[in-house]
Amino acid sequence: MKVALGQLDMIWEDKEATLRKVEEMMKTASVGGADIILFPEMTLTGFSMNLRQIGETGGKSWSVEKMQELAGKYKLAVGFGWAALPERGKSKGTNRFTLISQDGEVLAEYSKIHPFRFGGETQAFEGGSEIITVPFMGRRLGLFICYDLRFPEVFQIASREADVLLVIANWPSSRREHWKTLLQARAIENQSYVVGVNCVGSRDGLDYSGDSMAIDVLGNVLGILSGQEGVLITQLEDRAWSLRDKFQTKQDRREDLYTAGYSIK
Repeated sequence: MKVALGQLDMIWEDKEATLRKVEEMMKTASVGGADIILFPEMTLTGFSMNLRQIGETGGKSWSVEKMQELAGKYKLAVGFGWAALPERGKSKGTNRFTLISQDGEVLAEYSKIHPFRFGGETQAFEGGSEIITVPFMGRRLGLFICYDLRFPEVFQIASREADVLLVIANWPSSRREHWKTLLQARAIENQSYVVGVNCVGSRDGLDYSGDSMAIDVLGNVLGILSGQEGVLITQLEDRAWSLRDKFQTKQDRREDLYTAGYSIK
């Protein structure tokens, strides 16, 4: 499976202007023979909590509709992020990751389970309650967003079925070493391919270094893009399940113990 990482320098809260950048990147990925391209969290706006400005209605999302059009135009699957307005009866929105097929069909939609409290995200967004995996080209993909990366339990659950774990993010450069280390750790401990796509540039008082990267099932970095906008295309082989059959880490897990409220004495 050939994956393109679209490392964007978004134009703050300007969906139409950023969409033009997205289309150029999709052209590049299509010419490069990619099967899927992934973009950062809140792809068209940057990480904003201004729902009045950027929020969209679930089921009638402008961003989803535009991405569906581009996916069909370039025959390229696409994964991207956007902000959903509160559903009826709720006061907070959701931070979403949508995956669309080469034919423009919505394959999966994930709501970020862990809003970033330190950054104030919990004031505008509520956490999702479902771990999402989806079949794609004979593989199975797990979908995650940014701060989820700090919570290994959800990755362990997803990797019971998924062999490729996708993380889209707006991860500041001040914590870039955490980003790179945690991506590699999630790959090693889950014996999974991990693809992390971050943004680059400066927005809303924060700097972003990118460091979008693809990692194999042993934790080896297959490719990384830092400090610049661009598209990184990488090949993900199909070696996760053969490694798991040989080096049976998951069979040695004691999940009954982990989930039983075990206390240290």
